[in-house]
Amino acid sequence: MDMLTLDYIKTLLPTRPDESHKMTFGNVLNIAGSINYRGAAYLSSMAALRVGAGYVSLASSSCVCNSITAQTPNIVTIPLVTQTALMSSAITSTAKIISKLDQYEHTDPEAISVDAVKQLWVKLQQTSVVSVGSGLSLMGTDDQPRSPNEPQNDSDPQVQQDNLQLKGNFDFFCHLMKAIETSVTKLILDADGINFYAKMIQSPNDETLPSFKLPTQSVLTPHPKELSRLLAVDVTDIQQQREHYATLAATKFGAVVVLKGHKTVITDGQQTFINSTGNSALAKAGTGDVLTGMIAGFCAQGMAPLEAACLSVYLHGLAGDLVSKQQSCYSLLASELLDYIPKAIQLVLQKTA
Repeated sequence: MDMLTLDYIKTLLPTRPDESHKMTFGNVLNIAGSINYRGAAYLSSMAALRVGAGYVSLASSSCVCNSITAQTPNIVTIPLVTQTALMSSAITSTAKIISKLDQYEHTDPEAISVDAVKQLWVKLQQTSVVSVGSGLSLMGTDDQPRSPNEPQNDSDPQVQQDNLQLKGNFDFFCHLMKAIETSVTKLILDADGINFYAKMIQSPNDETLPSFKLPTQSVLTPHPKELSRLLAVDVTDIQQQREHYATLAATKFGAVVVLKGHKTVITDGQQTFINSTGNSALAKAGTGDVLTGMIAGFCAQGMAPLEAACLSVYLHGLAGDLVSKQQSCYSLLASELLDYIPKAIQLVLQKTA
């Protein structure tokens, strides 16, 4: 187990040859965002660009894509077909309405349709790395995402609405993962992408759930609760033995695991690193989306997943430290991290001069 140091980090920064073009530095496909979490799509996509990715595409629902296009001209958007679009195209007369209501009764109209996977098929084969999960709201629309196995009040109207979106987006996720299995070598799985992967592996006897293997170069970025779902282990136990359970997950799933939190743990099951940067300013919604985008951006530039994760975690924490020096650890906004990533990189570059 090693502590991440500046001396090690400065050896990881990928080179930037003058004779190059945008695809020299990789192509990120970011499948992210939902009607309530549009900011996550923006933060993760912009973070990939900030660390040097040459091209970033965001695939999401039209409402998310339209919002992002209004915010920045830097991100290419791919509007995905949703249940709303399918319902609109299917219902062409009053006579058809009643028959179609039954078909969509158990699906949220805002959920991404499984047909969206067909839209992405060619893109999946052309991209350097795929990132899935930031703000997808696969677990519902409430502010506290939950596991499908956690107790819930099914008579609560909000829970009923959440369950509709869970089913719709889960269907999309299952089909997407099968497509990724055969077409993608690098995958970053974050947030509710992790939660639904956990649902799949914790239900091995459910014949309605497809089985799939993670790509050979995958990164999982769980916080402790998400890791508890992956391993079916209590969060308290994980927090007491963070290195142990992160290593266990990395070995079990054949992926690099970034266990977020104080002194973030990064491991591939063989090598384990502990981060030395960062502070409580980063304990705010959206900062994890920035980290996911950074990892995707460095992976797109040809870095191995473990090195990309180490570099991203260190720079992410360093950016948080730089913000805190300017305005204390209370006031950081996740969007401000985007402006401090270049400053963190510049600080590392100065140490290599």
